[in-house]
Amino acid sequence: MFSKIKRYIKITRVFNKYRLFSILLKESRLRAESVDLCTCPIDFDRRSSSVKLRMALEELGPSFIKLGQAMSKRPDIVPIEYGAELEKLQERVQPYDFERMQEAFSVACGTTSKDTRVHSDFTTLFDKFNKEPIASASIAQVYEAVLNGENVAVKIARPGMMDVINLDLDILYDLKFIFLKLLKINDKIDIDGFLEEFKTMLNRELDYRNEALNMERFRENFKDFNQVHIPKVYWELTNDNMIVMEHIYGVPLREYRAFNSTEKKRVAKLISSSFLKMVYIDGFFHADPHPGNIFVMKNGNIAYLDFGAIGKLDSDIMKDMYSVFYAVYIKNVDMVATSMLKMAQKAVDEIDIHAFKWDIDELISRQHYGRGERHSDDFVKLALKYDLSLPRTFSLLERALVLVESTCLDLDPDFNLMDEVKALSREIAKKKYSPTRVVEDFQMEWDNIYEAFKSVPSGINDIFETLRIIKTLNIDKQENAAKKERFVDRILQSLYIVALLVSSAALLVFARGEPVLEMVGIGGFAISIILGTMVILKK
Repeated sequence: MFSKIKRYIKITRVFNKYRLFSILLKESRLRAESVDLCTCPIDFDRRSSSVKLRMALEELGPSFIKLGQAMSKRPDIVPIEYGAELEKLQERVQPYDFERMQEAFSVACGTTSKDTRVHSDFTTLFDKFNKEPIASASIAQVYEAVLNGENVAVKIARPGMMDVINLDLDILYDLKFIFLKLLKINDKIDIDGFLEEFKTMLNRELDYRNEALNMERFRENFKDFNQVHIPKVYWELTNDNMIVMEHIYGVPLREYRAFNSTEKKRVAKLISSSFLKMVYIDGFFHADPHPGNIFVMKNGNIAYLDFGAIGKLDSDIMKDMYSVFYAVYIKNVDMVATSMLKMAQKAVDEIDIHAFKWDIDELISRQHYGRGERHSDDFVKLALKYDLSLPRTFSLLERALVLVESTCLDLDPDFNLMDEVKALSREIAKKKYSPTRVVEDFQMEWDNIYEAFKSVPSGINDIFETLRIIKTLNIDKQENAAKKERFVDRILQSLYIVALLVSSAALLVFARGEPVLEMVGIGGFAISIILGTMVILKK
């Protein structure tokens, strides 16, 4: 309780230092007077306030820095001026000296005596160990070492960091209702969901075993992508509090000025193509691809680092997102509108569809012809304007795309993400229609196809049975018998055509883009149409 009171006092002091209380009251009045704060032109009066907010969050430490970064891509929570400034949040911290980190290392390596609490020398686990950190952030520090003759990097959480973050999360939950009332945040916005997702993200970033598993998955995904390197994990010394990985030597992208213009263009293309692969092919992407987390190696390849923050897309969301992306590429306004409404689970009659399509047309123009400026956040602004509730993962992806696009624009002012879609489409088609994938999908869908055939109304069997009874009836008059027989034959022919149509429809429904099944289904339709025409002409 005492530590929580101390933290409240520090937060209050920082808020007073940067006059955040008066800024909050001012924003409260603005929100009361304005209907739409997020799609209006930039309010230059807010810029100084947004700078103060960023500086305050940086001073409050890792939890608040991460919170600001998460909010930077939520224009439904903070105005765009604040979002743009919060994107600049950086973790400016002084590294802990080695003595202060000794406890964390000893606990992580299991070299602390339970009885005496004395820390033995964990560095003996390595051939060599440099006690000066090569990188430092608010949550962790990184050291270089040699393990079994190989150069490694050792990343370890700062001591007591989990306690600090959990304390800050408790305070954020305490203050939630105050900020909801003060900032008049829309009731439709799931703040509890946002905070829960934020808490989960922080806990995952502090779980280095989870980060190591992410690295292994990325290594598997990029095993055939020779120009992208993912560090190797050394599992024998990796645990929840420490990760030992391959040491990456190269130039971080934040020092991109060291490259010539040709090299910058090549690297920008490599970054964008590899990230689009993560999103639209693998459905598993790096959620924090800022320039400090991407290195250009000596051989010209790029290496991604820091895999604590990742995003995942299930197959349905990935398909819907790609439909939007591809529709923008082919400049199909209707397809973009349909895909976005489907993803938001919103009906056409619930919005002004004509205005929506007009804005989509302008978005497509910016995406294709706007050079030297960022466009990845256009979709969030559009969704906010029309009150579209996009999947939570979309916000995470949007922030990552903005980071990638900003980095690529720094490298190449003429960069345009649309230029990468053609190659991406080929890769998606290659993966989707590979023989192995076709066989796997057919095996998975066979049960569905079988059930579809079984679901043909059982009443058809009753009809056939009735018709057989009618045919066997002893009809006295020969003329009536002939008429009935012709009637029965026509019904049977019609039923066969209907059965063929149903079967063809089932194949097309469950084909899911597979060319072989689609051809069989289309062929069935063609045959049924021909037979139906013949029946009609015989009448």
